[in-house]
Amino acid sequence: MESTRLHRGVVAVRSRWADLERDWQSVAVGATTVAAIAIFELQIPW
Repeated sequence: MESTRLHRGVVAVRSRWADLERDWQSVAVGATTVAAIAIFELQIPW
């Protein structure tokens, strides 16, 4: 029973870590996009 509880805890931690990695990847992509627009003075055709 303890093993099952430990396993569920490990799965929860891995799931949360994957969510955080995905969030940081999104932030990095957004920051790179904003930096490229600022550095190269790109015009966004909206």
